[in-house]
Amino acid sequence: MLDTRFSPPHIVQKLNTDQLDEAEKYFAQHGYVVFRNAFDLRQGESFWEDIEGALSSGVPVKFSHYGKIYTNPDVPMEGFKIPRIIDAETHLESARQMMLHPTVRAFLRKVYEGTEPTCLQTLTYKYSSEQGAHSDKSLVAPPYAGDYDRDTLTASWFAIEASDERNGALIIYPGSHLLQKRSISDGFGDDYGAFVQHCIDVCLDAGCKPVPFRADPGDVLFWHGDFVHAGGPILAQQQRPTRRSLVCHYARIPEGKDSTDPNWERVPYDGASFFRAR
Repeated sequence: MLDTRFSPPHIVQKLNTDQLDEAEKYFAQHGYVVFRNAFDLRQGESFWEDIEGALSSGVPVKFSHYGKIYTNPDVPMEGFKIPRIIDAETHLESARQMMLHPTVRAFLRKVYEGTEPTCLQTLTYKYSSEQGAHSDKSLVAPPYAGDYDRDTLTASWFAIEASDERNGALIIYPGSHLLQKRSISDGFGDDYGAFVQHCIDVCLDAGCKPVPFRADPGDVLFWHGDFVHAGGPILAQQQRPTRRSLVCHYARIPEGKDSTDPNWERVPYDGASFFRAR
């Protein structure tokens, strides 16, 4: 079991996009890796303009809010907290270009031993999710992807603007992908909070400590499917600051395997692929 109780504080390193061999080794050791200047800032802003335009013009993007699904514009708002968009790639070409950006494909081809990635889903955030610590491995289960290989689950996190503790920096637990954890379906019932506490306890018992990821615009963070992470609390005392970001989940899915849901389809995209609603 990992034991870092007597190790110095973990420092988040950022690599250049051409350091793929170093990135693969870092990812295997720590469960995450960050590339600096991984996408053009203008591309991120253009994507966000498309998001705002879709919302204002009534494009039927879907939102997830406390476990329920809503369709724009019928979305409950709580003050400035906007729920996450869960299917931007179905409607926006700019979302597809981001989620299967050359940086993403180059790195995941290394992780997937030459196989192109398939994007399972995207999550678009205007603010920090402030979601408790968790591992994605037992949570990311879109029915249209069927029984995919959970061991290949990987996520990317695009920083469209700077992030720190003020606007809810992502909290990461380096090395947590190496720790044995219970599945969300293993005795937690409907108590998501108990699952969060379990993930935290497993990490802290092994000396795996939380670290804030202070992002610069243009950073892309990848994490392993069983890596523990959380949406940091927003510490700003006055106006609620944004923390615009795009999260994508990928897996290595055999060529020719289509959606298991007739309402969804697996679509080829420049050699890679993704799932979208029909």
